[in-house]
Amino acid sequence: MHLSDLAGLRRYLTVKHHIPGRIRLLFSPALVSRPEVRELAAAHSELPPGVFSVRVNVLALSVIIEYDPERIAPTLLDELLTADDDRVVAVLRELSDTLTA
Repeated sequence: MHLSDLAGLRRYLTVKHHIPGRIRLLFSPALVSRPEVRELAAAHSELPPGVFSVRVNVLALSVIIEYDPERIAPTLLDELLTADDDRVVAVLRELSDTLTA
């Protein structure tokens, strides 16, 4: 999973609950048949720095991401999922700079 994967799926995702370090996302049933969901669930070995785990529950239509709020700013994660396309590009750049520093 890469943060850009989340950005690409954001129109299907809704933030259900977010506390620093843990975000629960609900996804549209339309997303269940898309290969990105399977990739998101299967890509645990490719977690970006600062992300501890990603759990996909297809039956509950939810994704739980546990992350280090010291490395990934919770406000940036919110923006990644809710901002317009231009802002998402900037957010991804900010997150990349933060995670590679």
